[in-house]
Amino acid sequence: MRLRKGWAKRAAAAAVAIAAIPSLAGVTGQIGAANAWGPGGDKKPPKGFKQAFVNGAGMPNVKVRTWPSTTTAPSKAPTVVFLDGLRATWDVSGWERDSNVAFLSQKGINVVMPVGGTSSWFTDWQNKSSTNNQQYRYTWGTFLKNSLPAYIKSIGLNSSNVSLVGLSMSGSAAMINALNSGGFYKRAASLSGMDNLSAPGMPVAVGIASLDSGGYNAGLDMWGGPFDSRWALNDPTVQVNRFKGIPLWISAGNGVFGKYTPHPTAADVVQGVPLEVLALSQARAFQSAAQKAGLSNVHYDFPPAGTHTWGYWQDQVWQMQRTGWFGK
Repeated sequence: MRLRKGWAKRAAAAAVAIAAIPSLAGVTGQIGAANAWGPGGDKKPPKGFKQAFVNGAGMPNVKVRTWPSTTTAPSKAPTVVFLDGLRATWDVSGWERDSNVAFLSQKGINVVMPVGGTSSWFTDWQNKSSTNNQQYRYTWGTFLKNSLPAYIKSIGLNSSNVSLVGLSMSGSAAMINALNSGGFYKRAASLSGMDNLSAPGMPVAVGIASLDSGGYNAGLDMWGGPFDSRWALNDPTVQVNRFKGIPLWISAGNGVFGKYTPHPTAADVVQGVPLEVLALSQARAFQSAAQKAGLSNVHYDFPPAGTHTWGYWQDQVWQMQRTGWFGK
């Protein structure tokens, strides 16, 4: 009976995801233009800012934008890599456009933002997407394991203390890529992430979401069909025992409107709320598995309010900075 109840709970959560597919990327709400485009604005970036096109590991070269620490030597400052959401665009990262976390560079932290990855789940796909005439196979996992670390080292940023932070789609990706990096990413954060991707109904939900975002066939071409073992290999909850020794930050709101939704829109109600309820359910599933596995290196933060909105993710990042979670 216990197993059947657990299955029903996960299936219900996946149903919520399917109902809220159009905004799985976390596009509801913004912080405001005053914080967009990083320090100095896009037309007048600060000293040390770099934009380069980095070896795509089989994909076209990936745009990477970096802000080195301005208060400590970049070779000694912690480095943080931010991964975007489902509807990632190819001009700048949503982290740059819709939050102010690039300003961490003024607090002694190197900031790195790969650009793009729409519906990629930041993983290596087994095939090109068959539903939108994709011209190449996504190889984001290899890029994050090999190409990006090599680039970070080449420009003199600290490569011995690197954190990987993801939101929504990229929350679980941050965790799994940290596992697969051979120790390059020392810690990982999943903010409103899908941390139990192989739970009943979730592969279908992911497939529908990705079709809605760019027409990508993640349901079949990414890790195979919903019962393929690769879904479990990329599920942090299933892989929980492998996280011993990797500090994690897991956060999700509860769907209650807070300071970033003072006047909720229809999209906030129909999409932002159920998506965050799903994210919380997924985070709690991971927490339960982690407790059973005896993990002691996980920081959980479940605020009393919060929907699937950029402001809450921004707040989490600054809390990481204030508490010293990124290390020194």
